[in-house]
Amino acid sequence: MLPVALRRFFWDVDAGALDLERHARFVIERLLEHGDDEAVAWLRARYDRAALAAVLRSSRSLDRKTARFWQAVLEIPESGVRCLREPPFPPRPAAS
Repeated sequence: MLPVALRRFFWDVDAGALDLERHARFVIERLLEHGDDEAVAWLRARYDRAALAAVLRSSRSLDRKTARFWQAVLEIPESGVRCLREPPFPPRPAAS
């Protein structure tokens, strides 16, 4: 169960209904992006480094600043972080 103190980071969902295993990717992405020191400490205690790295490698929703920070912390090469290699959305065709 998600600690009550961290539920504020899940403003758009029923935080009490989150399954920390089934929704691990969502929880990790949200706390990597928006979490404070307490949230990150809980995240790192709850999920192992491999789980955090797997989400960082495959996520398209983290902003570049966040991705760069966690890339350095987790010591993952830039080429191994999806959101640093490609834009989150395909470019729109130029208007004619």
